[in-house]
Amino acid sequence: MSHQQLSYRHPKAALYLEVYTPLVEVWFETLRDSFALTELRRAAPGRDLVDNLQRLDLLFRDLVDGLFARPGTILDHAIAVVAEHRDAVVWEDQMVPAPGADATELAASLRHKFKRNISLAMLEALICLESALAYGRDTVGLSGQALETTLRASTPLLASLSVLHDEQEMVRMRHLTGDPREIQHPRFTVADIAGGAFRIAPDKFRIVGPEGQRKIRFASVPPSGLVPSTPTMKCPAHQLTNDNGQRLNDELWDLLVDIYRLSGRLT
Repeated sequence: MSHQQLSYRHPKAALYLEVYTPLVEVWFETLRDSFALTELRRAAPGRDLVDNLQRLDLLFRDLVDGLFARPGTILDHAIAVVAEHRDAVVWEDQMVPAPGADATELAASLRHKFKRNISLAMLEALICLESALAYGRDTVGLSGQALETTLRASTPLLASLSVLHDEQEMVRMRHLTGDPREIQHPRFTVADIAGGAFRIAPDKFRIVGPEGQRKIRFASVPPSGLVPSTPTMKCPAHQLTNDNGQRLNDELWDLLVDIYRLSGRLT
């Protein structure tokens, strides 16, 4: 049996394919239709960046609560798969279900994990965006529309973190930021990131493409040397696309750039 075949028989593959991926897809659908997001955008110019980011993080988490409050086929199947493979779920620093937990307790633990993972994804995206913004403005000399256009095109920054094993991603972020601390929520918040935590230095970036089509990418990153003990599963938001063919991670990136623009940070 090939390595790929073995990977897809692994419990981690079942969790990604049958739990995390369908839940992420539904969550993004709910986000697009959210009246609260429409209101956040409308009122954003009257608030500062940290306030807007904190409200966005809270909205993201509220959407998870709403998703888990509406039982359905996708959620029921997700909980059944978690029950089957609970020992393969990474519950570290999370609401760990007791041995023999029933469906209600498993759903509560999964909801807590999903909320935490979404907040963590937002932190990692913000580290990339804050650092790329500083690089584009201070090193490349961009501002206004040119800065915004370049940042919107710089989705490879987030994508490059979405195709790694969790352990490899941790090593890469430590290399990029030079900070040995582990980026975890709620130990760190959006206010910490906006305030300067975990900045990526300018020498870790490069800008590519002709004028008007420029994008910021990471410079060459040495391989981690880690040999993962479990299969590497791509982030569901990197695999999935919306109706326009845009990766969901890119959709999240665009939303964050919108919030920065509405908060007056791209002038």
